[in-house]
Amino acid sequence: MKRIRKQKKTEIPKLMLEEIVGFTTENANGLASGVSNSKCVYIAGCVAVVYDVDSSTQSHLVVSNRLPKPLSCVAVSCDGRFIAAGESGPHPAVVIWEAASLVMIYELKSHQHGVACIAFSPDGKHLASVGYPHDGYICLWDFHSQTLITKCKGCTPSSAIASISFSSDGRFFITAGKKHLKFWKLGLSTRSRMIGRTASGAIGKQANLGHYKGCSFIAIASPMWSESSLLDHIQTGEALHVYALTDAGVLCHLNSEMTIANSVELQVEKGFGLSVSRKLVACACNNGQVKLFSANTLAYAGSLYYPETRHSIESVTDCHVMIGKNGHEQLQSLPNAIACQFSTLQKLVVIYDDRSLFIWDVQDVDKASRCSVLVSHSACIWDIKNFSCEHMHDPSKACVAKGCSGGVSFATCSADGSIRLWDLELQSSSLPLPTEDKSMSTFSAGSTHLERTGVFERDSLVSGFASTGYRSMAVSSDGMYLGAGDFLGNLHIFNLHTTDYMCIQVDLYSFRVQLTEAVCFF
Repeated sequence: MKRIRKQKKTEIPKLMLEEIVGFTTENANGLASGVSNSKCVYIAGCVAVVYDVDSSTQSHLVVSNRLPKPLSCVAVSCDGRFIAAGESGPHPAVVIWEAASLVMIYELKSHQHGVACIAFSPDGKHLASVGYPHDGYICLWDFHSQTLITKCKGCTPSSAIASISFSSDGRFFITAGKKHLKFWKLGLSTRSRMIGRTASGAIGKQANLGHYKGCSFIAIASPMWSESSLLDHIQTGEALHVYALTDAGVLCHLNSEMTIANSVELQVEKGFGLSVSRKLVACACNNGQVKLFSANTLAYAGSLYYPETRHSIESVTDCHVMIGKNGHEQLQSLPNAIACQFSTLQKLVVIYDDRSLFIWDVQDVDKASRCSVLVSHSACIWDIKNFSCEHMHDPSKACVAKGCSGGVSFATCSADGSIRLWDLELQSSSLPLPTEDKSMSTFSAGSTHLERTGVFERDSLVSGFASTGYRSMAVSSDGMYLGAGDFLGNLHIFNLHTTDYMCIQVDLYSFRVQLTEAVCFF
């Protein structure tokens, strides 16, 4: 009898996620940071990206035990030990990871139609979550025991909750939304919680808004203190400092009586996000503006402005610029600042709705500057094409096409009307990555180097030529020309060596279908 040998099972190689370019953060709830380290967290689809603003490195948090769902909000505990993210879609979970090990440790399930916003208590024992408007419930969790302490109806589809935050002393959590600013007092006193007892419930009370009654509040925030600083503030009765931002651009300071004690007009068309440090309050606003105010007096401290041109993004410049008479008109076309978070006292992370992320150094507000920029396409990517290696790499560098472990060059085109050229150098012992910080270095076409993965992004060669977006691309065999077709059927030819440009337009009266499905060179 012939013995049949068992064939060895072929091991399927595991894919390791190394870097994510871009994000899906849509509002202030999709960005979070702690006060104990230099890390911030933002959303990229089903992944929570943990980005270190000092080392320019990132790590990733995913749901590993089941099919993941797109994330909608994130939060970081005050001590930086835990990171939480809320899911969207039916029967979502609030997922909690241990920050040091990146291991998922808890899943909290109670909401039905997505989690809108979440917040940790200052002592790190509780977590509050708010469901989407059609869910409408507020949940208070003892997340270490995965216990739902209380669940109450907090909003309706017509009065959605946009933001949630705990007070600095942990006696309240506060919710903000459309014609809504409410304080929810926990069931135990501050002293009881400090000796380890668990809160037993929450009672909601509407804040005294005065003539701001009926306003829609888009964001709520409180400063987070260290344990020793918090005890000092509790003894002096100054522990409760709550800041609220309306969508019309009014910043309000509320006192311990749940009354608006001070307010300031930001002189903007719309507010989007809010963050508080021990010294400053930052407000993310429309047209690329971030307004800074004193945390104690709400006195104006300065502004951070998005660059007026794309090319100025690629160089470190002073952010404390003056806006002249035509400044308002110049700002009309700039992307909105939709989220901001202080990471340590020195850095402010700002996310704009063109899918760019700026790290601002605000240690000295009068000399504030951008110290790092992460850029990506602001809409979906329709096509990707490789380049001929010998024309895109420096001769001294190794490259994949030559059989080395160097890198690969490629282009991406997007519905946002831009094309980006990328050079990805892979880490290896024979080809070490450069050690100097080149995050803002400029090449002939305005390139940006993301140091950890060796990604070079040359700024859009074609920004403004195809406002309707690009659908497909092709690269000539000699690597000299790039062809791209847009959504109207026009063909765009670019010389990658000289940046010369030519456009072949279709006759809109002769063709009923203008959508370019494919481009190729012969």
